[in-house]
Amino acid sequence: MIINESLNKYNKIAVVGLGLSGLSALRLLTFLGKDIYLVNQGAVETWPAIEDSSCIKARVVQDEACNILGEMDLIILSPGMSKELPLFSKATCPIWCEIELAYKFADAPILGVTGTNGKTTVVSFLEECGKQDPTGDYFVGGNIGTPFCDYIYERMSGEREPAQGIILELSSFQLNLIDEFQCDVAGLLNLTFSHGERYDDLKTYGQDKFEIFKNMANQGIAFLPNDLEVKNEYAIRNEHQLDLSIGKVKEELSEVIDIMKLKIYGEHNLVNTYFVYLMWDAFTGNIKAFQKACDVFNGVEYRLQMIKQDKGQYFFNDAKSTNWEATLTALNGVKELGNVELIIGGQLRGHGDNQLEKLLPFKDQIKRILFFGESGKVLSELNFEIESEYFENLDDIFKAGFNADVILFSPAFPSFDQYANYVKRGEHFTKLALT
Repeated sequence: MIINESLNKYNKIAVVGLGLSGLSALRLLTFLGKDIYLVNQGAVETWPAIEDSSCIKARVVQDEACNILGEMDLIILSPGMSKELPLFSKATCPIWCEIELAYKFADAPILGVTGTNGKTTVVSFLEECGKQDPTGDYFVGGNIGTPFCDYIYERMSGEREPAQGIILELSSFQLNLIDEFQCDVAGLLNLTFSHGERYDDLKTYGQDKFEIFKNMANQGIAFLPNDLEVKNEYAIRNEHQLDLSIGKVKEELSEVIDIMKLKIYGEHNLVNTYFVYLMWDAFTGNIKAFQKACDVFNGVEYRLQMIKQDKGQYFFNDAKSTNWEATLTALNGVKELGNVELIIGGQLRGHGDNQLEKLLPFKDQIKRILFFGESGKVLSELNFEIESEYFENLDDIFKAGFNADVILFSPAFPSFDQYANYVKRGEHFTKLALT
């Protein structure tokens, strides 16, 4: 049984947002016997079903919850919501995400990964390293897959043995809601502006990313690029600022693996592999597991995933791209394969949406831009020197046909104008490409 008495002072706890992380926190808090107040959008009868409601004291619609949140000892907030909302204007208690709650009971070393792009690829690669390590079991979760609280619940309830290590993907939204959370090994992969719906500029966005290092001053190992535009203000005794020039990365990796045998495309994935190597070595010291993982890791679904090669034409599904930097990275990844028809579109963010000028360095590579969806309509009406055409949706794009060496679906925008999430968007593209 994991014990942490620091949570004893919090008795009235609100869980705000009943998505995956909120439901996971609710289950753990129920196991701990806390008085729980649920806050969520929409009519109560539309909320997710709760398996065990024995500790729930009230269900409050979000629009009416401001007063009751002012009475709480602790608030567990969905990372999709900002703690700066008027909803929390009367709250005087700590506001955490489920990562911080779970951390209070963590019983294994933690490796944390953040960055604008590449987090899921790196964490999935680390997961494969764990599968190739015969010495122990690793929990992998956070912003990818399974909430951290699920692991703690399973440990407390006796459903699983302790992990040898905990590997977490961490978003800026989650890191904005931590307090004492601390990694033993942490990596910031890169930093370019994103989430214009939440942040005004790169500095404010970067400040939340750097929170991954805030409790690592005297212990832990940190990895980050040496050329970030925003400075990390946290002093870390064991900090490694990395030269990520592709020549240096190839040189370092070639000492431990045959990089020509990697199964993932692009120079950006060499950098991702380099981070995996350094962090896994610092976390476990088991280089053999890393080498075996390199032999089998095929990348992440919907992250520059080659769907098919047909009559000399490549189809790549990069549906997970929700920002311009991810799309630029994808273009770099396929630059050796020929000219490209680039598919861009999705939900407008309302801030920093028009960054078409970032495509100009690729103007000789991009044969045509195929815009679709809400943002695509807006961008297609702008005067831009690369040939383009607007379509309402992906179905219409495929009906019109293609005429390039590479068909690259790298939307650069969130999916929510036409899809429930990027996975559904990716599934649709793959289905169309294979039909």
